[in-house]
Amino acid sequence: MEIILDNWNGTHCKEKIYHIASSKELLDILEKLDERQHTLVNLSSSEENYLMIGGGNGRYVVTGEENGFVFNLINANEKSTLQIELNTGGQLGLFEPKYILPKKTAFECAVQYFATGLIPQDDSKFSWETY
Repeated sequence: MEIILDNWNGTHCKEKIYHIASSKELLDILEKLDERQHTLVNLSSSEENYLMIGGGNGRYVVTGEENGFVFNLINANEKSTLQIELNTGGQLGLFEPKYILPKKTAFECAVQYFATGLIPQDDSKFSWETY
């Protein structure tokens, strides 16, 4: 599977493309997310289907697209609407807390996507908003 990791140096980004064959390789790349130099990982199973994990340091957002539908992984138990700053894609953004996920959830979702090439929308461990 092709994976793209951003690599920021000030205001300049040079993406690195990986072709991985194991979930260990994927997890090693995801561990690089730090909200500064590396802020976004994009997994692509095809031109139209992808999963992105952004953030770092224990706070992540997960979004993807499959068959023309956009999916946002959410923490369904989070009810606060106060916005949280998080650097994803090299840009500071404001996110509702329901979009901020712990490392375990974000990485587990990415591993499942890697294994199947599909967004794990039928897995009861994950709650999705779909558009």
